[in-house]
Amino acid sequence: MRIRTLFLGGMIGGAIAYLYDPVSGRGRRAQLRERAEAKQRHLSNLARGTIEGMTTSRIEDTDDATLAQRIQSEVFGSADVPKDRIALNVAGGVAELRGELDAQEDIDALFVRVSAVPGVRSVRNHLRVHGADAPNKEEALRASEEAERRAS
Repeated sequence: MRIRTLFLGGMIGGAIAYLYDPVSGRGRRAQLRERAEAKQRHLSNLARGTIEGMTTSRIEDTDDATLAQRIQSEVFGSADVPKDRIALNVAGGVAELRGELDAQEDIDALFVRVSAVPGVRSVRNHLRVHGADAPNKEEALRASEEAERRAS
């Protein structure tokens, strides 16, 4: 316990001697004060920016043509997206995707990337895996098969 008290007292004494040295103490104190003020400004600006980001929208109401161009450049501009196999329509901030991709994982990844574009309110995903029936045709196909069974 006494060693710890002695060590702590030595540290405090050293810090006082360092900051109140008759030759360099004034400059050291000024430097310490400047660093503390810079850190305070940084934290204040960081907090102000975070609050501003939470209270205001980054992208105000964007018209559909601009939003479609933004999706084209941010998502379809990537080399790994087969833009020739995907149709994009934007209406009221809602992006609608149609077409065929090779794997369900590609469809899911594209959905996430389009959803993340600033200004997109929601995404209607009508993409399907190559060779699969279109999701909006399944009911019609079932009804057609049922009618064929009845006729037989």
